[in-house]
Amino acid sequence: MGAPPMNALYRRFFRNLPVRDVRHDGAIHLLSADEVRFIRGRHRLALALAAALAALGFLAYYLPVYWLPELFLTTPVAIDALDLRFDLPWVELIWGVVLMVVELYCLVLVNIWAVHEIAVATGRIDAATKEDAAESLLKIALEERGRDLLRYGIDPLLGMNRGLLFTFNLVLRLKGFLGSKVLQYAVRRLLGRLAIREVLDFIGMPLYMVINAWATHVVIREAKVIIMGRQLIDHLAERLPPELARGPAEHELLYDTLQLIAVSKRDFHDNHARLTRVLLEGYAIPIRPQEDLPSDYGKRIKAASSGLRRLCALLLILGFVLDGHISWRERRRLDALADAGILEIRADEVERLCRAFVSGEGLEPLLAAFLDPVAG
Repeated sequence: MGAPPMNALYRRFFRNLPVRDVRHDGAIHLLSADEVRFIRGRHRLALALAAALAALGFLAYYLPVYWLPELFLTTPVAIDALDLRFDLPWVELIWGVVLMVVELYCLVLVNIWAVHEIAVATGRIDAATKEDAAESLLKIALEERGRDLLRYGIDPLLGMNRGLLFTFNLVLRLKGFLGSKVLQYAVRRLLGRLAIREVLDFIGMPLYMVINAWATHVVIREAKVIIMGRQLIDHLAERLPPELARGPAEHELLYDTLQLIAVSKRDFHDNHARLTRVLLEGYAIPIRPQEDLPSDYGKRIKAASSGLRRLCALLLILGFVLDGHISWRERRRLDALADAGILEIRADEVERLCRAFVSGEGLEPLLAAFLDPVAG
């Protein structure tokens, strides 16, 4: 996330990007062949730019150090208590921090451009609607995770060990640095004295190129998922049977279904928040924060009406699909739901639906299979 002055720069950059003419069919949750072709081209270009930024960053950092060593002053440091003496390369450290900040901001600009192009390609924005959608699309590019689910009493981290979560997130943030150090250590062991400084310095460059490209890939994929998911959820809202859930028992079952989705995914995702809002507002379900998942969920869903059971099953499937990926832990949860008779399809089929959604094929057959019998 950038500071407010940088956010102003990001908004200005987004607004100045041209809205190109792209042939699209108007169905944002479906991608035509022309849209897919355009998005793939922009995707490849964005990955190349992200990787190039990492390579340029390495060159800009190390080449001046090699060619102009007299500019990179050091200060002798002595720690008598530890009997430790070394030269602190303070100019080199400052130079590295400046380049790192510049590279990060440039990478954010690449991500903003990529998200803008995805939104244009899918028909999410045009010249008339671009300004209204700017903030939501910038949040995707800046990887700002909203916590809107908590406003509705839904907590994806319900019952989770917070210390374990903190450690996991810390390792993820350090993965680039740790990976580079592992590579340096491996080269030292393999080459011994032949591992000169230039080799060790640049051994991490391919890793950082991959990390930059992967980070941009994740942003582009997330942009597709959120843009198409938004339209899919709005399409679902228009087809929800209005009389299906009017009483407290039906409200409670739908609420527990949404909480089960959140706990299974363990993530704050825009699509899950939007799905939750649509259900709670559509059926006027009161918010009631939970301390734990109810143990009798399976029994209550089997005792519900056939229409409500079908809707809950549809919501569970959509909940696992709408963030665009299914982990091994989530596969086990899906198979457990199938074994309990709550779902009629297993993890393999849900994973196929997830791939279809991400590729832009849409989920209309799934919606029709679950909602048309209810409406009828």
